[in-house]
Order: sequence, then structure tokens, then C-alpha cells
Amino acid sequence: MSGLSASALLALLISAPHMASPASADATPVAALASAALGAIDVTTVLIAVAVLAAVAVLRKLPYGIGVVIACTIGSVVTGELAREFAGSSVAPTGLPHGQLVATTALLGAASMVASSAWRPVVLGLGTTATLAVAAAALITGSASIVGIASALLVVFMWWPACSIVMLYSPDAAAREARNPLDTAAMAVQRKMGRFR
Repeated sequence: MSGLSASALLALLISAPHMASPASADATPVAALASAALGAIDVTTVLIAVAVLAAVAVLRKLPYGIGVVIACTIGSVVTGELAREFAGSSVAPTGLPHGQLVATTALLGAASMVASSAWRPVVLGLGTTATLAVAAAALITGSASIVGIASALLVVFMWWPACSIVMLYSPDAAAREARNPLDTAAMAVQRKMGRFR
């Protein structure tokens, strides 16, 4: 899934229309509300949310939970910014991954991985609503196009499945490390890869 998302993102950025960004939206109450909503999502907000999710992972005693939260959120945001940096000269700004949407969707993914099974439907429901609201706000303000929204989602779907796999196998890896501190998850993967050679 991660590889397919990366390939789709690359194809989307290469084939995105090369046009100037549209003029700013008229100052309507809806556009003002959308701008305010997007303005509330900044680096500080994302880092606070990451800290809260890391605390949840610690309280739930999830092995590798903190690493997965950081990898999913920070990895997605950095990947989105790298895509903006490298494709910025050839793709219209509205066709690049929208930063606030990448952050919101990555936080949804991280929260779904550390939430308990009782709270997971609530997290997924509220997170999906927030993601759709941010996408709508980006369209209303003209800061992103459909291509920009799709590329933002593809960035997150490169990280979310990979981190989900880590969370799926983390209890087994943690048990191995508890028995033998030198038997890390990386060594287990290396042993498994050695079998297939």
C-alpha cells in the first residue's frame, strides 16, 4: 500500500497541470471561517497533538507506540514538504500536497493506531470529519485543488500502512526484546529476509 501510494503520488505530481494559482477567494463569511480553520493548524498545534498521542501510547503501554506516532505524523509532514520543495517549480502551488491536510490526516492515522478498540470508532469518525473539513476549507480558500488534496492523502497513505504494520507486530518484537535485549525487531526482519534469499 505504501509503495502504491508513493508511485501514485509521483505520477500525480508529474502529470499535474502546470498553471498559475487562482486568485484568492472572495471575502465571504464561509471563506473567512475556512481561513480561520486552516490558520488554527500550525506547527505548534501538530506538536501538541503528537505529544498527547505519545502520552496515550505510554499510558497504554504500547511497545513502539511513541515511535509510530512520531513516524506517522512527522514523517508524513516532512514528506509533504519535500514533495512541495522538489516539485514546486514545475507544479502549480494548488496541485502540491496541502500541508494542513497532510498534518490532519497523519494525526488521524497516528491516533487510530494508539487508541483502544473501544475508542477507535470515535477517533476514526471524528478524525475523518476533521479531515473532510480541512479538505473543504482548502478548496474554499483556493489554497488547494483536487490534485493537491489527492497528493496530500497519498503522502499520508505512504506512512500510515507502514506504521500500522509496525504496530501489528510490535508486541511480538517487544516480547523477543524482553527475553533477549539483543534480539531486536530489526534482527528478526534480517533473519526473515535471510530465509527468502
